[in-house]
Amino acid sequence: MSGKPKKKSKGRLGKGRIAAAIVAAVVCLIFAALAVTNAFVPVVYLSAYMVAAQPGERGVLTVTFLDVGYGDCTLCELPDGKILLIDGGDGSYPNNLAILRKLNSRGIDCIDYLVCSSPLGEYCGGLAEIVRYKQVKNVFMPAIENEHVTPAYAGAAQALRDCGAEVEISRYGAGACGEDYFFTFLSPSAPEDPAGHYSALDGSATEENIFNVSAILWLEYAGTSFAFASSAGGAALSSVVDDYKLTTAAGDAYAPVGKFSVELTSCDVVSVPGHGREECTSAKWYAALTPDVAVISVGENYSGYPSPQAVADIGSSARAMLTSHSGDIAVKVTERGYEVTSER
Repeated sequence: MSGKPKKKSKGRLGKGRIAAAIVAAVVCLIFAALAVTNAFVPVVYLSAYMVAAQPGERGVLTVTFLDVGYGDCTLCELPDGKILLIDGGDGSYPNNLAILRKLNSRGIDCIDYLVCSSPLGEYCGGLAEIVRYKQVKNVFMPAIENEHVTPAYAGAAQALRDCGAEVEISRYGAGACGEDYFFTFLSPSAPEDPAGHYSALDGSATEENIFNVSAILWLEYAGTSFAFASSAGGAALSSVVDDYKLTTAAGDAYAPVGKFSVELTSCDVVSVPGHGREECTSAKWYAALTPDVAVISVGENYSGYPSPQAVADIGSSARAMLTSHSGDIAVKVTERGYEVTSER
């Protein structure tokens, strides 16, 4: 029995088209929302921006050694509200995320002073991402003729020059000050010094010379002092002590460093250079500073760090703290003294 062919259901086809249109519209809305969001907040780091901001206290210096594995990043919230950031970790996504999360959790959109202490990747690798998402007013960076001395530094140096900040060379005597605080560089020496650290590196890019151009930075507030030693080699650490002894031969406890005065023999907190590697330690350095606390930034998966030699040089009188064990390590300084807390 023949009959007319059945017609397709217009209703069923219409519902399918409507569903497809809804899905397409939702997808378009999602992409549009992401595009709009990315204009203000980087989507790749979205979780770093989903934090409650708690700005630092005025009249208080808070120095936080961030747990960024085998790398260095130190956040200094100065007592006048300004921000000093030393280094930016190794540039890996988890560490970039951790740094941006910490900055956002402290309500930091502008960095007043950014220090690139070393051309080694675990110090400068994340700086390009930081200056991409945060305003920076002043940058201190090495004076190295061959910026390709490490792959990480080539990218970091370009980003630092292009970020719009005022750029100054990290060298002996440079620094800045505020009410009751100052920071200054104890090393390396000036680029124009023929016998200095920068000249040695420009002549020969050995591992030792790379270590020795690392910045040694002194920060002081209300009688509490910090020495940040980056990846300074043993020769650079020892030369700071030798130069200090020459300038204090008359018995004055303070040595002039540019326009600042530093009492090197009374240091409360030191960052252990080179994550505690054997090439970056000096018994003379720790004997001169006699620190109370020694902070070592090192990852859990790096066996052999800190080296036995570095531990021996630090000595038993200092409290050694590792970011791999303690997480972020914070030192809060007031006019009454300082206290140390850790994340774990």
